[in-house]
Amino acid sequence: MRKTLVAAVALVAMAAAFAAVASGGTHSGAQRVRIEATGTGAVTFVLKPMSKGRIQGDTGPLAFCCWRSWNVTRAGAKLEVTNPRLTLFGRRGTLQIRQRIEWVQLPDGYSIWTGTWKVVGGTRAYAGLSGHGFDAGVWEPETKPDRDIRIRLFGVLEPK
Repeated sequence: MRKTLVAAVALVAMAAAFAAVASGGTHSGAQRVRIEATGTGAVTFVLKPMSKGRIQGDTGPLAFCCWRSWNVTRAGAKLEVTNPRLTLFGRRGTLQIRQRIEWVQLPDGYSIWTGTWKVVGGTRAYAGLSGHGFDAGVWEPETKPDRDIRIRLFGVLEPK
């Protein structure tokens, strides 16, 4: 079971790394960022700037809300697509992000996904920002009493 989690996390990390490279360089005013979230029940985030700019590091709780779910078929495999809104409640303000993620269920119950994200709102330090990027994650099986979730978002934040 632990090998499966390690393999799934490795796959997600590789997907996120490829997504970060695929996002290309930044343009004037854009700042590259990485957001990592983990938790069992209560999920917390760490925002890390990856280039110089006005955005500073931040931490706090994260909440999921308001999503739709539908199925698609890719290369013969059925995937679940969801579009949750994440709200990051940081010390520097709140940042609202809308994801579009495609889930893959592994045979042992783990779920992994890749997707995209964009900023849909913010307050204080995050007011007036736009942004977008790629994300990946892994979630432990529903049969585990304290399911752990791990999320990594890469992309850019910039003034509108």
